[in-house]
Amino acid sequence: MTAVMMAPIVVPWLRALRRQAANRNTPSFVFPFAAGYAVAWTGFSAAAAGVQLALAAFEVPVPFGVDAPYHSATALILAGAFQFTPFKSACLSRCRSPAGYLLTRWRHGASGHLRMGLGHGLDCVGCCWALMALALVVGMIDLVWMGLLMAVMVAETTLPFGARLTRPVGVGLVAVGLAVCILYIT
Repeated sequence: MTAVMMAPIVVPWLRALRRQAANRNTPSFVFPFAAGYAVAWTGFSAAAAGVQLALAAFEVPVPFGVDAPYHSATALILAGAFQFTPFKSACLSRCRSPAGYLLTRWRHGASGHLRMGLGHGLDCVGCCWALMALALVVGMIDLVWMGLLMAVMVAETTLPFGARLTRPVGVGLVAVGLAVCILYIT
């Protein structure tokens, strides 16, 4: 699921990597870059799976949905609040600019490309982890909700106005979390 959701974000990076390598007359090591990116997201996926297993051990229904409205509301409000943090902004700014990132962090060779891919992957995890964590609320098998979350992440990281979407998305998530509180908890 993670690979499918993050592919639209990494593809422009792979193109930029090839262009940058051509400009420098050096070989392009696309596979190591993609592998580094995948390592970062695999780490996140393993942590998310661990959280899901821990929740199951405590008999917390996953996805939370309306079966666990307190958990759903908390996750939505925290994910919304994260959209306003300086950490989100910093990771997103690095994740949005393939050319700038590659110009300032260029490393030669396969191992250098692996490190660049890992660095980019960590920035990408840093800016998108809270939205990905909402899979615990909506369910990973719900293609509509997962598609919507993917669309938000792709828009934030690739569209020219994407960085301006973080605050409205944050407000929306907090509002939905509060609505869940009002409708299901009180």
